[in-house]
Amino acid sequence: MFHALGRVLMKRGAVYNVFNVKFPNKTKSKYCVLMENYVDGAADIMVVFTTSRTEFDYQSSSVKVQDGAINGISGETLIQCSNYFVMPTDVILNKNKSKYLCQLSPDIMKRVNDAIAYIVDIDEATLIRMLE
Repeated sequence: MFHALGRVLMKRGAVYNVFNVKFPNKTKSKYCVLMENYVDGAADIMVVFTTSRTEFDYQSSSVKVQDGAINGISGETLIQCSNYFVMPTDVILNKNKSKYLCQLSPDIMKRVNDAIAYIVDIDEATLIRMLE
């Protein structure tokens, strides 16, 4: 089942909870931030993941966000720009696979844009997709 307004909500800075993200040793629910606008017919979209492990806030490629700044996420969270992933759009569009939470504020997105400059070992094509 697809989100009724799914394509409209898929804008750079939108935050989603993806219910089943597969990692090498486990599958778990993760929050992510879209790093590009959805283009009709696109098979995938660039995202960065968040973590509640704020002890990594010393990393210049991460943005610490205070409790309450992201609707649907309790507690402080860290947007990890170096933890990027190409997500299939059908995962974001399917309400059984993900849930739209909110749009990040312009202030937080400015900090995310600044943090992108500190990602190491990123290829040019990926970097271009993440930039505004």
